[in-house]
Amino acid sequence: MSKLLNESEVRKLIPVGHSKYYELIGSGALRSVRIGRRRFVTEQAVADYIAELDQAAA
Repeated sequence: MSKLLNESEVRKLIPVGHSKYYELIGSGALRSVRIGRRRFVTEQAVADYIAELDQAAA
């Protein structure tokens, strides 16, 4: 089971600013879920995003 991460936790793993974080979510590059008014990203979604970056660099 993947843990739900909040914005600050995700930004520690993916060093991007606040605006870029929401841009990635809005574009669908970084999958997220909404619970109430808050948005979370799973550990698996972060791993998938990093893997996509790695593949694009290869």
